[in-house]
Amino acid sequence: MNWSKTQLAELNYFCHSTRKRDKADIACDVFSGQIETIIDLFFYYSIMEFQVGDIKDFYKTFRIPKIRSEGLRTPSPKQIIQALDRMKNVRCVGEDRYQILSPRDWFLAPYADELKYGYEKGYVQYFMEEHT
Repeated sequence: MNWSKTQLAELNYFCHSTRKRDKADIACDVFSGQIETIIDLFFYYSIMEFQVGDIKDFYKTFRIPKIRSEGLRTPSPKQIIQALDRMKNVRCVGEDRYQILSPRDWFLAPYADELKYGYEKGYVQYFMEEHT
């Protein structure tokens, strides 16, 4: 995926900021919950179709750590496909290609509110400086 500088800053704020009001951390969620959150983020940024590799790239780009040990999480394509196949809001439309049918209802408005807060406080801009 080619993320814009703004999207990179927003997503890094969401994934890594200790200044968020919502202290939920994607890294602390179970794997299937992480995949659901990534799908919701794709939907928020108008990405309606994606490949398994896009999820792998998300983990790499945003440096999502492992829950209980040192290092970064690097899920295999098989793990990602298994998680996606259990989800009701995505469907397979080709080899390793999926379409998002809908986001989780409760995710989009709180995410937008958190970004608004992050912009008002200058926290997102801090992450923006990393990408200039």
